[in-house]
Amino acid sequence: MKTSLLILFLTTVLFSATSSAQTHVLQGLLTENNEPASYFDVQLIASDTVIQSQTDEKGLFYITATEGTYQLQVLYFDTTVYEQNVLLSHDIDLGTIVVETSNQLSEMVIETSKKLTERTPDRFIFYIENATSSAGGTALDALKTTPGVRVSNDAISISGKSSVLVLIDDKPTYLSSSELMNYLESLSVVNLSKIEVITTPPAKYEAEGNSGIINIVTKQIKQNSWNASLGATYQRSRRNTQQYNASYNLQKNKITLQTSMNYGLRRSLINWNNDIYYKDAFWQNESYSDANNKYVNGKIAFDYQISKAWKIGTKISASDSDFSDIGPQNTSIFDKKGGQIQQLLKNEAFSKDKTNQQVYNLYSEYRLDTLGKKISMDIDLVNYHSPTQRNFSYAQFTPSNDLIENSRHTGKNDVNIKIQNFSAKADIELPLPFLNLSAGTRFSQSQSKNTIIALNKNEAGEFIYDTNLSNYFEYTEKNEAIYVSANKKINEKWDIQAGLRLEATQTKGFSRETNNTHTNDYLKLFPTLYILRQFTEDTSIGLNYSRRIRRPSYESLNPFRTINNEFSYNEGNPFLLPSFTHNVELTYTYKKLDSRIYFSSERNGVNQASILNPETKENNYIWMNYVDSDSFGITETFTYKPTAWWTSVNTFDFNYSLSNIAISDKKYEGKSASFFTNNDFTLNSNKTLFLSVSYFQNFGETFQNFRMKPYAKFYATVKYLMLDKKLEMSISGSDIFNGREYSYQYINGITQEFKNIWDTQRVRFSLTYRFGNKNLNANERQSGNSDELKRM
Repeated sequence: MKTSLLILFLTTVLFSATSSAQTHVLQGLLTENNEPASYFDVQLIASDTVIQSQTDEKGLFYITATEGTYQLQVLYFDTTVYEQNVLLSHDIDLGTIVVETSNQLSEMVIETSKKLTERTPDRFIFYIENATSSAGGTALDALKTTPGVRVSNDAISISGKSSVLVLIDDKPTYLSSSELMNYLESLSVVNLSKIEVITTPPAKYEAEGNSGIINIVTKQIKQNSWNASLGATYQRSRRNTQQYNASYNLQKNKITLQTSMNYGLRRSLINWNNDIYYKDAFWQNESYSDANNKYVNGKIAFDYQISKAWKIGTKISASDSDFSDIGPQNTSIFDKKGGQIQQLLKNEAFSKDKTNQQVYNLYSEYRLDTLGKKISMDIDLVNYHSPTQRNFSYAQFTPSNDLIENSRHTGKNDVNIKIQNFSAKADIELPLPFLNLSAGTRFSQSQSKNTIIALNKNEAGEFIYDTNLSNYFEYTEKNEAIYVSANKKINEKWDIQAGLRLEATQTKGFSRETNNTHTNDYLKLFPTLYILRQFTEDTSIGLNYSRRIRRPSYESLNPFRTINNEFSYNEGNPFLLPSFTHNVELTYTYKKLDSRIYFSSERNGVNQASILNPETKENNYIWMNYVDSDSFGITETFTYKPTAWWTSVNTFDFNYSLSNIAISDKKYEGKSASFFTNNDFTLNSNKTLFLSVSYFQNFGETFQNFRMKPYAKFYATVKYLMLDKKLEMSISGSDIFNGREYSYQYINGITQEFKNIWDTQRVRFSLTYRFGNKNLNANERQSGNSDELKRM
């Protein structure tokens, strides 16, 4: 309670601050062909200031700025159509300014090349809409070809790091890791603009995510335009996948409407092969997962411009999936590898999971002046519901495949998870003559209700209630935060940004069966610092620092125990504590070479530990505060454009780590290295035929007590534009040569090998038809709810 009051007090002090400076008004009237030039972008530019405005319906614009010398620019669809220098020492009326757009636009088409990557002080940006590699694909396909991002089976990470937070338009999805992967596969790349890799997030972002943030940015329609698209994709791997998508967007005067819908059927077949080498036995586990996911998701967003200064809006997004999985497992127990079979274990399992989620957002944005001062507020509500049914049975057999008497066990688990999150936040941006200041506050409350009904089949064939495994668990978490961030461009060479975020968290977990209540209350500071030294226009060096937190997922806090077989179970831990990480980065940019040297120190890391008992042969998976780890690495990204028709983006990463894990007294030393190249080719002068070729090489890696053997992945995409570039046809191959990922872990004298066959070798056919005005730009609006992602 004290921490909440402290946050409230600091918020009141922060938002009571005001600022003022002597300003003047610059105004004018824009016309084209003797008609008002409505809704053109107008901006004033000084050495350390950019002031943006827009003409109204009558072509008039008004800009307030402090005294000084500026360059006035008028833009039409991001193209400069008029500019002049202005000395603003008093109020100025420029009168009528005549602009022409047609000649400017044709010149832009001929001479301007689309940007593929960009480095800013706090993030690396990959422009998906300008890349061929993910054509016709999904958000997950786009992540796979983003420099510095790794998509490894069911996990997304930044090269050399882990536990990254994935946002969409600065907003979380509130899904578990596996559900997030399925959701990203349901989002068409047609609606995406860029991916931001933020390795040291600034203070305005929630401190969640130990290793940074990956932000997937969607598209937003331009003024007075509309567009629509229809698409269909067929993908062949070990199972078939099909996806259909549609979108419609409209901007007219004060109204902006954005809609999208995705529907699909995703099937996959994965082999899980797990060999365990005990000192006195060899266990060979073979299983597979034959999964079927039928999904539909969509969004609708509506904005209304009440006045020149005030805009309000709402966004509703919903997703629904019906997931089923057949997962049998056969275990052969030998006295040693290559020896005689002692026993056979056979498991059968079938699960059905229906997940639905709704996210509601209301926001208001008010511009205090044309200098960029504004206040924005967001209110978000998330409802998440995931009922799961799992039927399973296991039994022991003799080497001759005869059932051992009284060894068969049949059970059923009905799990029901409901999560609701409410958040509200307010942010203020204050560009002042001496620095740019931003600040904000946020409140969030989440409640998770979890029920498991466990049933066992008795000798009469009836299912009876299992009091040992059935349970009810309720978890509540409140989070209050306040932040302040300041940016100062000292001169043409030096740029400094610093921020401080204060977060208070209160949690309460209650387990009905154990009658146990566990509470936690903590207050933490999260500083950030960015220093950028610009030597020349294309040479700079930067130093970044941030402290981050990773709160346990709701799944990991749930104390339920689910039985896999008589030798294995999964179990959560309501006593988990958050982990903290210090991140330091040194960046160097020289022309097209981007270098990043990084150091990361994590304490109290949370993970699901695989605990092997050499005596009982049990292999249980338990969530715990698992690891303390320090890692050091270097990432080199080189963008090469040898000709006008070839763009190559190449990334090399090396990482070294030292780790202490909770289930071992040994200190683990790890090394990893990888190389990724993505090459886009324009194959004809009409710019209608494109080729993308990508190659990923992992040279092997050691992380904590896990080792992975070297492997490679190869991707290729051909894209062809027809019907005045409105119809896009593409064919893509993913993991063409079926690169296998083999890994193993060593713990307590036991070696465990994983030889899984992931369903990643795929060929994809896609058709997308676009019509209307297709000039879209990125939507970078931040909403609330930014630290609960991947915790559900």
